[in-house]
Amino acid sequence: GRMFSFYRHPIDYDVHPRLKQKLPPEAGANNFLTRLLSDVHSGDIGFKELGIAKQVIRQVTVTGTRDLMAESLFRTGKYFGWVPVSGTGTKDGEEKDDIIAKSCIDNQLQAFPGERYADHNSREWQVFYNANKMDCQLYELARSTWRAQIQTIIPLTLQKKRAGEDDEDEEDGDEELQAAAEGGRKV
Repeated sequence: GRMFSFYRHPIDYDVHPRLKQKLPPEAGANNFLTRLLSDVHSGDIGFKELGIAKQVIRQVTVTGTRDLMAESLFRTGKYFGWVPVSGTGTKDGEEKDDIIAKSCIDNQLQAFPGERYADHNSREWQVFYNANKMDCQLYELARSTWRAQIQTIIPLTLQKKRAGEDDEDEEDGDEELQAAAEGGRKV
């Protein structure tokens, strides 16, 4: 199985300091995401922990990024087979469901600001980058994984079709249940 996760640039940690509160005080304020994904919350971390965190992103997650949030949410929904509240969830209604989902996502994201960008030549950025180098690398890997998953993440409807479990099979089963109910048979 897979989980879904959304990544933001590490510089946003300064905008949202509550993100760091998930770590114990002895963990320090650097490389929050690397520590979280590698489950090493105290002491020094190195390339081993960075490698573990990279593997989690590549192999376990359906990846989304903050700067591509709308498309990330839509792709995640397609992968897991989520259907909008007023959608039908059938192959015939898939196009309509996609329009509803995109509209809903766009409406929800209007109030959220985009990512902020830093001057990479400033002294503040250099200090931040030196303290969070591994998290910056993880963020770039998450963006790369997002791009790669355009081709490798297969929507649930297509997964079912390839496995022979598409909508026609479900409709046949529904008809059999209906006929059984009308005829008084137990299925």
